[in-house]
Amino acid sequence: MVIDINLLPKKEPKNVVFLVSTVIVLLLAMATAFVFYVSMQKAEIKIHSLTQELKQMRALEVAEQQKLANVQSLQEVQELEKTVKWAEQYPMKTVLLLRKMTKLLPERGFVMSFSYAEDGTVSVTVQFDTSEEAAYFLKSLSDADFVTEVQLKSLTTMEDKSGEENVEEEKNVLPRYLAQYELHVNKNALKEEKEKKQ
Repeated sequence: MVIDINLLPKKEPKNVVFLVSTVIVLLLAMATAFVFYVSMQKAEIKIHSLTQELKQMRALEVAEQQKLANVQSLQEVQELEKTVKWAEQYPMKTVLLLRKMTKLLPERGFVMSFSYAEDGTVSVTVQFDTSEEAAYFLKSLSDADFVTEVQLKSLTTMEDKSGEENVEEEKNVLPRYLAQYELHVNKNALKEEKEKKQ
């Protein structure tokens, strides 16, 4: 008869579940770390490419702004050239017009205000001693070759505003008349006159 004597302590079965679960947890942690690392690398690459695109877009924007500024300055230069050409083609010297108008005034006629519009319309206010002088000036303007049309817009009496004068003196003072005229200038006639003088 054989007797089996085992003096070694009996081995307890190893807990396989613990070992397997530990290995699974470690594998999951490593897989998660790997996925996180890969996604971080992709994000860094994407950030780098977006940064490069942004730099390129900014460079393009600067280039486009410079082109736009050049185009705008070119347009401004062209507009200024057009304005200069227009001014050279249509020079209207009001000095000549004023001289011709004042020659038609009676001795005691005074220009009080004068305004000239680009279309050749002139508004002028003149002071006269009598209403007949205002009518005479209207007739002289309508006969002048540098005027195409003239209208007497209003004729009013100017009164002395100082209240210190006594009534006797006011009776002896003749009233002044303010006449407002609107006339249209014949620019060609004035240009011809100017060219004759030169």
